[in-house]
Amino acid sequence: MKRLLLPPAIVLAGFAGFLWLFRLSTAYEKPVKGPPPLPLVDDITKAAREFRYEPGVYGGTLNDWISTELKDLNLAISTDATTSSVLSGLVFETLLTRDDIDLEWIPQLALEVPTSSDDPEGRVYTLKLRQDVKWHDGAPFTADDVVFTYHEIILNESIPCSSRPALQMDVPDESGKIVKRSVKAEKVDDYTVRFTLPKRYALYLQLIGGVSIYPRHILKPRVDDGTFNSTWNIATPPSQVIGTGPYMPSEYVPGERFVQKRNPNYWKKDEAGNRLPYVETIVYNIIQNPDTQLQRFLVGNLDYLEARSIDLKQLTQRAEGGGFDVVIRAPQAGWNYLAFNQNPRSRPDGVPYVKPWKSSWFRDVRFRQAVAHCIDKDSINQIMYDGMAQQNWVPYTPKYAKYWTDEVRKYAFNLDEARRLLDDMGLTARNEEGYRVGAGGNVVEFVLTTMANSEPLKWLVTILEQDLKKVGVRLIPEYLEFNLLVRRLSQDWDWEAIVLGYTAGPEPLLGKTIWKSSEPRRVWNPRVPAGSPENRDWEVRLDQIFEEAYSTWDEKQKRFLWERDVELAHEWQRIAAENLPHIYLMSRVDIHAVYRRVRNRRSTVFTLMDPTRIYIER
Repeated sequence: MKRLLLPPAIVLAGFAGFLWLFRLSTAYEKPVKGPPPLPLVDDITKAAREFRYEPGVYGGTLNDWISTELKDLNLAISTDATTSSVLSGLVFETLLTRDDIDLEWIPQLALEVPTSSDDPEGRVYTLKLRQDVKWHDGAPFTADDVVFTYHEIILNESIPCSSRPALQMDVPDESGKIVKRSVKAEKVDDYTVRFTLPKRYALYLQLIGGVSIYPRHILKPRVDDGTFNSTWNIATPPSQVIGTGPYMPSEYVPGERFVQKRNPNYWKKDEAGNRLPYVETIVYNIIQNPDTQLQRFLVGNLDYLEARSIDLKQLTQRAEGGGFDVVIRAPQAGWNYLAFNQNPRSRPDGVPYVKPWKSSWFRDVRFRQAVAHCIDKDSINQIMYDGMAQQNWVPYTPKYAKYWTDEVRKYAFNLDEARRLLDDMGLTARNEEGYRVGAGGNVVEFVLTTMANSEPLKWLVTILEQDLKKVGVRLIPEYLEFNLLVRRLSQDWDWEAIVLGYTAGPEPLLGKTIWKSSEPRRVWNPRVPAGSPENRDWEVRLDQIFEEAYSTWDEKQKRFLWERDVELAHEWQRIAAENLPHIYLMSRVDIHAVYRRVRNRRSTVFTLMDPTRIYIER
């Protein structure tokens, strides 16, 4: 069900593994009638704003699904995406959350969103808490729970909390040495908490409001006796997992289902004063196979389906008589891209990571732009996504309209322009096979490394290989198992070109680990020391942008200048599109099917529906 909600409140843009969100058949025939036009973000948002909820009916069961078993029931230490999807927001809540239309911060367990600091330095913020919130066992929620969560769970070094780094900041100590300091939470009274940041930071709301809060009266004994890390494990009766959210875990049958029951004392109410949520039970059926998910949905065993593009035709044909709607939403906030290894350094044994002549090509923006003009995105969209994807030119998405810009350089499929750029590099000579030859008689070619056992990737490589050949460039495919591919990329630096993917959150300039030159995860040339001549002017400017981001403070108004961050985000996108450290490909469109018996569905570009507001028509 978390797929229907917003992502966790603390979202860092970053590398998210290999993002193969497409499907291929073994043969492709262009359809006589193409897919429906993709919805516009503005249209989806306008419809969401105009939607009005109606009073719901209590009771009923929502039959949902998850594709993997739960690995844990302890959200604080879980690294399992499925655990997060069923617990975050539904069982455990944060002090603040984001509105699902604009992503503006709104209160949740807190009464209001602090808009100004309590001190002139912009480091201290006070939150008033709701006084009508109870834990699932009836105990009151207070400031003690907040302070306990921050200092005895999240910031406790003996507990492996993945969210801890988000609450720590680099600051100079008395000697000037850079050290990590943590956010501090203090109880003012039972329903007031004061937060102090190590330094001024524009995204302070994420730090003070984006952490799931846990019950002190249940978990403090487990922290004190050292058993917290084994608490709420997969063998724990789900009813013992206590939160404040709208649903309470009630049953887990491995291989079959995870069940949650309505919290009858949930604090949130509808416009008429009726206590939410309406639906009595949510059943997450464990179904790993997408074909089985589809069939279970079509026979009515599931109320909701996250569909593949291959499913769209069948769903559309059966929707009217089948009693369900097909909902096509905005493209996902994730995309794949092609990158070249621009690392000009050598291994400890003196052997260059990339052959010098190839390095000179890869580091020449004209070469990267020529390759970009050889990517037939329309064909890729039809073959790999059945037409249900959007072309990408920048490392961001129009879903996050606040920072996105379309005023960037774009690369239409244009083989003549690709030829012109390669000619301009002096790569005009050809061999007997028609491939270009550079200085020293080196054939203009590169190895494109991708993941093995993926039919979509093979099609992508085939399309690109054919079109590059037309301009005189040879592409040599290399398919590796995932673990070996990651090692080549992150440890050995032994690759020439690669296709990767990542996702990003709403704050684009949090992606330092991908974009700053000193970072190990900057794919095209990692770990470049500050001031190194390896960094070209545009890379130096990227470093400056990510350092300046979220720090511009207006002393007179005592507020952060978000307008400056928008300017920086636009400049970052323009630099990325012009210089192509990554050549962006496609983002898959979200396709959902949901039965009409599920009422009160308000769809936004971020969420399909709010599980606290829907009800089941009977």
